Amino acid sequence: MTLVTDKSYGWRGRLGNISPTACTEIFPYEFYRVAPDGVTLVLSNLVIRDARESSQVESSWLGFEDAIASLVATRVDHVTLAGAPLVLAKGVERYRELLGWLRQQSPVPATTSPQAFADGLKHLGATKLAVATSFIPAHNQLVKEFLSAEGFTVLAVEGLDTGMTSIEKAMLSPRQVFDHVRTVGRRNPAADAVLITSSAWPTLAVIQALEDDLGKPVVSSATGQVWAPFRDLGIKTVIRGYGKLLSTLAP
Repeated sequence: MTLVTDKSYGWRGRLGNISPTACTEIFPYEFYRVAPDGVTLVLSNLVIRDARESSQVESSWLGFEDAIASLVATRVDHVTLAGAPLVLAKGVERYRELLGWLRQQSPVPATTSPQAFADGLKHLGATKLAVATSFIPAHNQLVKEFLSAEGFTVLAVEGLDTGMTSIEKAMLSPRQVFDHVRTVGRRNPAADAVLITSSAWPTLAVIQALEDDLGKPVVSSATGQVWAPFRDLGIKTVIRGYGKLLSTLAP
């Protein structure tokens, strides 16, 4: 006889995530490749189709309050506001205000995707970074300024010029991502870690291969958005084959 559980799917933790894009494909797929039984992802989407369009970024800022309220109403256990070009769009000082406001609005632990990957890199002891992105130069500069304010030495920030909109980047192959990140890592041997920003393109499948090739930790926006909520909620689980950061969640 098949047993029917009396537990909800998210009995260990329901993790709220505010996605910047109007369509979200890659992060949910990658999340459920590593999440243990009892942990679920609760998504709320904003309006960005192309983060290069400032009007879409501004419209998404106006949607923050409703997105948080929706996640609070469904009683999630954690909130992450994702999208580095979005949350960093108005500079580091305004970002700090946004993070403080987010934590005031949320009755549960809350963070942003940039804060998650920065905290993850600090957890690994990284200080000198090579950064691989899929962003335009203006967005790369926002990431560099944020990481510098977090105390990192940023050796390089290099974007892969795909010509794609934010919601088209899901069609990139893991091989394209791997080749770009490996090139950035090899150009900067003095870096003690490599960061991959954006969870709109596939990164989880290449993390371990990159760490093996480069001989150093590789952290992505996606792995940060898994690691930080798990850490905050004390969720311990064994995750093998997806990089050093997620392996630190083992009991």
